[in-house]
Amino acid sequence: MAASAFVVLGARRRYRVAADVLVVAGACSVVGVLFGAVLRSTLPAGPTHQLLTLVAAAVGAGAAILAVVASRLLDEPRMAWVASALVLYCAVVLPWTTAVPTDLDLAQRASRLVAYLTALVLLVAALRPPPRMGAWGGWAVMLTGGGLAVLVLAAPDPLVAGWLVEGAVAPVAVLVGWTGAAVGFAVDGLRRQSTARTRLGLGLVVLAAAQLYRVAAQEPTSTMDLSFAALRLVGLAIVLAALAQLVRMAWHELRDDQWRHQEELAVAALHMERAGEIAAERDHELRNGLAGLAGITHLLGSDSGDAAHERLRQAVLAELGRLHALLDGVEEEVAGDPAQPYLVEPVLEGLVALRRAGAGTVSLCVERGLVACCDPAVLAQVVTNLLANCDRHAPGAPITITAVQRGGTVAVEVRDEGPGLPPGREDVVLERGVRDESAGGTGLGLHISAQLVAREGGTLSLRTVQEPRGCLATITLPVGDDVVVHREDGHTADVR
Repeated sequence: MAASAFVVLGARRRYRVAADVLVVAGACSVVGVLFGAVLRSTLPAGPTHQLLTLVAAAVGAGAAILAVVASRLLDEPRMAWVASALVLYCAVVLPWTTAVPTDLDLAQRASRLVAYLTALVLLVAALRPPPRMGAWGGWAVMLTGGGLAVLVLAAPDPLVAGWLVEGAVAPVAVLVGWTGAAVGFAVDGLRRQSTARTRLGLGLVVLAAAQLYRVAAQEPTSTMDLSFAALRLVGLAIVLAALAQLVRMAWHELRDDQWRHQEELAVAALHMERAGEIAAERDHELRNGLAGLAGITHLLGSDSGDAAHERLRQAVLAELGRLHALLDGVEEEVAGDPAQPYLVEPVLEGLVALRRAGAGTVSLCVERGLVACCDPAVLAQVVTNLLANCDRHAPGAPITITAVQRGGTVAVEVRDEGPGLPPGREDVVLERGVRDESAGGTGLGLHISAQLVAREGGTLSLRTVQEPRGCLATITLPVGDDVVVHREDGHTADVR
């Protein structure tokens, strides 16, 4: 089973596992030789054994704490069962061995063995914890085993105690239980391709080897027992290092998940903000468009049939089409389409016709054959916003719209005879939400207009002019090539 799990690993991971095994084997060999042969004549066996046992208990307690943390970070009950096994083994069994290392009576040895067997049961169950018991099941089993150990110590049955201590329970438990659990954790780490879990299994394997060494020696008070204590300390140190690595990896993964969620929330917030901006832009444009149409609906019912009436009707239809496109979001769908050249004069004439039919005084002067290369709806929308802005800040004042070619750009100017802009506010008024509290408004019109013009490769600027005083808004758009227009007689003609 371990061999099949090792085969599925990649070459790099196989080398890493092999290196871990060699390092662990080398460390165990050095420790075994050091405490079994080199230091056996220089160190006092009793105090040295107690010191190694206390250090092992401290290391195991630290490993138990890390196992609890790993269980919470990974939401994995298995680590909680490992933690309960380490707590029982390192906080009960090992200190007991240090406190009373020799001359244990039958009841004490039986009680300690019950605690040891309970820790072993927890370790084996940690391979696949019962689903219904969850993470808290290990602690319940630990408390139950501790209670049984106290009962055996308080009122032992000599026959049962002798069977536990002097029978084959301890050797079988070490050979089958502890070794099987250690190999199971190592195989699980190999299958998961987790270096930390594999090292946890290696640490448990070292502990199992130390237990086997102790059982085979059958001389707990000899100098050879120092090798067992040292190997046990090495095994627990490896378990501690593996759990520390697992906690670190789980922490980094949790932190990465938090960063990823924060990025997703930030993206969602941007989408929501953009959706709010689009809704506000459409609401603003619909209000301006409906305000322009409201004053002229009564004129469309007449049957004058003259050219001015027909031009007005076409302008209303064009404005209704633009408002309908705003509601359908057509401008978002065609935002990536290439710009097409179009005549500027018909677009501005339609807007001026709507304006004159309503309640405003506006004059128009357009260079004949002037062609722009962008979306005509953008020009109509921006000029509509500027006219609405003139009504709000200079009500009743005359308005002049001019359009000429200046080099490689088309310049459309909208000028009113109002109070103009406050000094130093020429760029500020184009920011989102900037508005005159006394005049009202939403502070969106100029901001939206500047964004739309910039999207088409142009600019929008405002400044105050004199003689007569007023505000001058200048729109620059890319100039277009010649366009073909359809004449009333059915023929076509090239403009420019």
